[in-house]
Amino acid sequence: MENEKEKTRCQKILLMKTEDKKMEIIDRKFKFVATNPCKGNVYTEENAIVFCAKDKAVPEMLRAYYDECEKIGAEEEHLESVWLLCQRVIDFQTRHGSKVPDTETLCEINRCIKGKLGDQ
Repeated sequence: MENEKEKTRCQKILLMKTEDKKMEIIDRKFKFVATNPCKGNVYTEENAIVFCAKDKAVPEMLRAYYDECEKIGAEEEHLESVWLLCQRVIDFQTRHGSKVPDTETLCEINRCIKGKLGDQ
């Protein structure tokens, strides 16, 4: 009986550690390293997110982000940079097309939804 309790306790600890590791990864769909060339800050899937310019939902997402930034008092320069980004995405989609975003391969489903962080 004592061994069974210990086994259950160890399983719970392992599950917590696994969940903690999953939570460290914000963007599970992509692996990336990005550097802000002005500030030198480095971003990865642990502290940033990536959206593809071809995804049809991105311009509206950026408009909503702009509205929220305006509502919370972001500086005018930030609002302008978001507006310009939105325009560049719209221009990109006009030239190259757009598509409905997806999460479709087994690897993406395992990473994005189930939190499996290996390269399945």
